[in-house]
Amino acid sequence: MKGFTDRYEKRQTWSEEDMDYLLITEKIFDVDAIVETLKFRCICDCQMYDDSDVKLAFVHWFKAKLEHMSNDIYNVVEADDEVFRINLPSL
Repeated sequence: MKGFTDRYEKRQTWSEEDMDYLLITEKIFDVDAIVETLKFRCICDCQMYDDSDVKLAFVHWFKAKLEHMSNDIYNVVEADDEVFRINLPSL
């Protein structure tokens, strides 16, 4: 079980930027409920980590998703253009 121990001991600390992203994320999502779901469903072994570690991982994941959207907006919108189009005003 050395792999788990190595991962578990690799605790990350919250940077100021992480805290900013958490505040933004919490305005959009119930992050505590997401953490609870990730742990309950044993997604990515989240049940083995403290809530804070899972929350930080979610914040980093969400930040990466936002950066992906920003860097590849054409493909992101094209992949789900119907939802985008119905929210545009009528011409």
